[in-house]
Amino acid sequence: MCGPGTAVVGSTTQVIERLEEFEDLGVDTFILSGNPLLEEAYRVAETVLPALGVKG
Repeated sequence: MCGPGTAVVGSTTQVIERLEEFEDLGVDTFILSGNPLLEEAYRVAETVLPALGVKG
């Protein structure tokens, strides 16, 4: 099942807070992307995912 897309922008702290709000609403899967792709993938993996309890 695929739901509507949304953009989450802001500081790392703001992005984490917003993703936590989505989790509280029952969202359990996110497709995250950013530009430039490689650099953003590393930044999210190093900052956002650990804050959400995702282990890599």
